[in-house]
Amino acid sequence: MPSAEAQRRYSGTPWRGPRAIVGLALVILVLVLIADVSGGSTVRLGGIMLALPALAAVFTGPVPVLVISGAMLPAYVGSLASNGRLTWADAPVSIATALVICAASVGASAVREKRVRELAQSRRVTVQTQQMLLRPLPPRLGPMEISSVYLASDAESTIGGDLYACAIVDGHPRVIVGDVQGKGLSTLEVVVFLLNAFRQAAQEHVALPDVPAYLDDAVRRDLARARDVVEESGDAAQAPEMEQRLRECFVTAVVVEFTGEGDEVRLANCGHPAPLLLHEGAVRELPASKPALPIGLLSLATDPVQVDTCHLEPGDTLLLFTDGLIEARDGAGAYYPITDRISNWATQPPEAMLDAIQTDLRHHTQAHLDDDVAMVTVRRPTAREAG
Repeated sequence: MPSAEAQRRYSGTPWRGPRAIVGLALVILVLVLIADVSGGSTVRLGGIMLALPALAAVFTGPVPVLVISGAMLPAYVGSLASNGRLTWADAPVSIATALVICAASVGASAVREKRVRELAQSRRVTVQTQQMLLRPLPPRLGPMEISSVYLASDAESTIGGDLYACAIVDGHPRVIVGDVQGKGLSTLEVVVFLLNAFRQAAQEHVALPDVPAYLDDAVRRDLARARDVVEESGDAAQAPEMEQRLRECFVTAVVVEFTGEGDEVRLANCGHPAPLLLHEGAVRELPASKPALPIGLLSLATDPVQVDTCHLEPGDTLLLFTDGLIEARDGAGAYYPITDRISNWATQPPEAMLDAIQTDLRHHTQAHLDDDVAMVTVRRPTAREAG
């Protein structure tokens, strides 16, 4: 039986379903047999028949491959007879070869289906892990409307390093969106370190200009502790990897804080893609006025991270995102043009805007994401909505 993941995939592409593959194989088998018999001993097409089970094993499960093999064997014997090769000299070797190919095809299909099931299970665990760490943000944060979404990539079952979180600091809403370099469990560990540090900074009322350095120190300190634990455990094989992580790990991130009634937004950008500001249908990037290194590398910088300020009008929306959004490609290799597309949804509330972006992004990439995507929208309500 095909796995649930395989059935889901086939449901989106009917021509690749098990029944369609079996039907196509049988049609080809009949046509080849007719051509072989009609051509007499001068035409030998039996080799094409032998290829059908092997080709089917690439696309479908063991049961359909077994059905195709069961239909192919008598047709192949008929082909041998039409070519005068059904003799004691030729038939045993030819039929044995056909049986080996059929058995190998069924076995290969079974292995592939097992791998599909294991991958589907791994992806479910990955998604559940990400959901535990990155729960949807509350719909309201102080005076601001907010929404968030995390889209896992379709690249195997690797755990990505995209993250987001929010907090209230001295009555001011604060949001972080970031992306840890790399993938896998080691990346997930850094995500945990950074989220814990962000929340701790909020509890300690760390001012926004000091947050990047605070996060940098906390992440490097936690990585150093993890390295020390590995060294004390005597795990010599893992120690060099931990030391390398401590030297090379970094996180691009942007931290934003809203003051007053949300009329002013302050941004501290550490090597992250610039947020987008939507004002009356117009889209404007908010790049850092002074480029800064990512978190984890700030000890190499001589100056603190610059905090920029921007005014928000009622009804304005700020979109924060990770680079998986702007680096998503279509079949021709073109990047997703979020700056051009987002103006179509400028008047929509945060959740509806993210839903529209998701749908459009999936359409652009033909439902295949090569990298994780995290997005957060923050909107300043109008006076009427606030009242």
